[in-house]
This record gives sequence, C-alpha cells and structure tokens, in this order.
Amino acid sequence: MNHPAIGGYFELELPAAASDYHAGALRLQSARAALLLLLQQGKPSAVWLPWYLCQSMLEPLQACGIAIRRYALDAQLQPAQLPQLASGEWLLYVNYFGLCDAAVEHLLAHYPAGQLIIDQSQAFYSPARPCLANIYSPRKFFGVPDGGYLYSSNALTAPAEQDQGSLARCSHLLARLNAAPEPGYAAYAANEAGLSGLPPLRMSALTERLLQNLAYDAISARRRANYAYLEHHLAARNQLQLRCASTATPLCYPLLLPPGQAARLRPALLAQRIYTPVYWPEVARLTGLPDTEARLVQDSLFLPCDQRLGQLELDRLLAAVA
Repeated sequence: MNHPAIGGYFELELPAAASDYHAGALRLQSARAALLLLLQQGKPSAVWLPWYLCQSMLEPLQACGIAIRRYALDAQLQPAQLPQLASGEWLLYVNYFGLCDAAVEHLLAHYPAGQLIIDQSQAFYSPARPCLANIYSPRKFFGVPDGGYLYSSNALTAPAEQDQGSLARCSHLLARLNAAPEPGYAAYAANEAGLSGLPPLRMSALTERLLQNLAYDAISARRRANYAYLEHHLAARNQLQLRCASTATPLCYPLLLPPGQAARLRPALLAQRIYTPVYWPEVARLTGLPDTEARLVQDSLFLPCDQRLGQLELDRLLAAVA
C-alpha cells in the first residue's frame, strides 16, 4: 500500500482552499485539452469556427480529422450571417474579451443547445450557459502555469491521468514575481508551446491549489474598474463599439484605431515597457480572411486592465497611447 508521506521537508506553503470557482466543471490541463476531450468523445462531423480565433484551437480538430468550416463576424463581433448547421455539426463561438455575453445569448436562442460550444477562454467570469459545452482558460486571467475548465451537457469521461508538468511550467511566473517580465519571457513562450499536442489530462494538483487561493471577487472588481477608467478616456477614439455590461469581467480593453495607428504605436509602447498582446497575428496570414477580422488583427491595441494595475499605471498607459 502506498501510504501518504509523513514529515520531511516542507512543500510550498499555500492556505487551505479559500474559494473554488467553476466548481462543477471538469478540470483539465488547458482549454485546448478540454476541446480535444469534447471532440474525441462527441465525434462531430464538422465544426464551424470564426475566422478570428487562436489557431491553437484548430489543433484538436486537426488531430481528430474533423472538418473545419468558417464564419465571419460583424462590427459587434457577432456572426455576420448565422450558418445553417447540418445534423452532426457544431458551432464554436468565442466570448471575445469577456464582452460578448449578448452575442452568446443570441446564439443560444437560435441554435439547438446540443450543437453550440461557447469558448469562454477570454471570459473566465462569464457563467456557463446551457449548451453543448463551455470552455475556460484560467491562465488568461491569473498567474497560474496551466489549467482549463470544461462544462458539457454530454456525459464525458474524465482522463484517468493527472498532469504532472505544472512544476516545469512555473519558471516564468516565479521570474516575474522575483524581478521583471523580460527575464522570464522565453520561458513563458516555451510554456505556451509546450501545451500543444498533449493528450487530455486532469488538472495538476499544483494548479488546482493555486486556483483555490485567488481573491476572485476583488480581481473582478479591479478589472471592471480599470476597464471603466480606460473607457472613459478612450471611448471617443475607439472604433470598436463594445461595452462592458455590469455583470461582465473583461480580459482587456480592446482599442480599434484607424488604419496604421496601432502599428505606429506598438514600438513606442514596447520602448516604454508596456506590453500588449496581438490577438492573433497568425490569423492575418489566412487566405480569404474577411475585412473585419483583418482590422482586428492589424489595427487593434489590446490594453491591459488586469488586477495588477492601479490609476498610476493606467495614466501611464493612457499617456503612451495619446
């Protein structure tokens, strides 16, 4: 019998679980793994995807040999035309930046629940909707090495094996805590790449424990307040007319600018050590990319509004994009 260890050196000291968000979900090592598990057990004939999507989310479909169909978005980031789904086909919609709950409700009213997947990777706080699946990625919102949540109306079998790789994925988190973002960036990029191509595994004990010790309500309140501050100062310039509903918790502040402005501002932001992601540069290389999606990639700045920022940082950010 393999008895639990007694004594010896101490582990990383973390309080007993204080909170447990998405308690009813399957816990996996990534959102990508959650989609792969859903596809492996659900076996759709095809999945409709938006053009504007992280290309890593195509990997599970390609691994399963499932046909990919595409649909375009309108200026409100809703489907420009609602695809007609054949029997056995699914549609995946992204709750972009945590700001598209209204679009989610529209799709829920239009499609059979068993054919709709909501990718909530950018909308951690958005509640799971009654449909085929809701997929979440906590590392988009918090300093954790990996992790994914999956709700599904299908009866899915959880993976037998638990992820053991989280310890090796923590170096960038510790480097940033100890010093600055630059020394850990290569490790961060390697961590992201290392989550590709893995079979679905249960969430690691380390990630689960870390996620149980976050001040979720305070984090949400700070993100919403920061978004509101940026919106107050930037709404008149923003060509993307999304609003943060009172119940939403945003990923970032998406700022769509006239052509060429974002490209000119990015080097200046980098020079001031202001780091903004591009969602998603690989999309720009796709053949047949619609205009709305092309502009989102080329002409948007995705400004941070996360829980680490106060008014001092926000004012510096606003001055940099003025």
